[in-house]
Amino acid sequence: MSDSIHGRNVIKLMKAQNTPQPHQQWLALMAQEFGENAQFHTCRASDMTGSQLVDLFISNGRLTETETGFEINQCGHCAGKEHGKETHSHD
Repeated sequence: MSDSIHGRNVIKLMKAQNTPQPHQQWLALMAQEFGENAQFHTCRASDMTGSQLVDLFISNGRLTETETGFEINQCGHCAGKEHGKETHSHD
């Protein structure tokens, strides 16, 4: 069994913060919670560093930049899509 952490666990951690955070703050929080050398995966990507996972979340709309930092979008899984629809992605 892999020691890789699923991205949904990171989303839960981010949601618990309840406030936008700068990119580096998200990375520090992930390192504190999961370890400096943690590896991450999603349903469609694997072997990612924390930085790569955050970049993925930014590129797929899960994190959006605001004046105060990056915040979780919508259900935390996607921007502009309704949870439970066929178009909903979990990567």
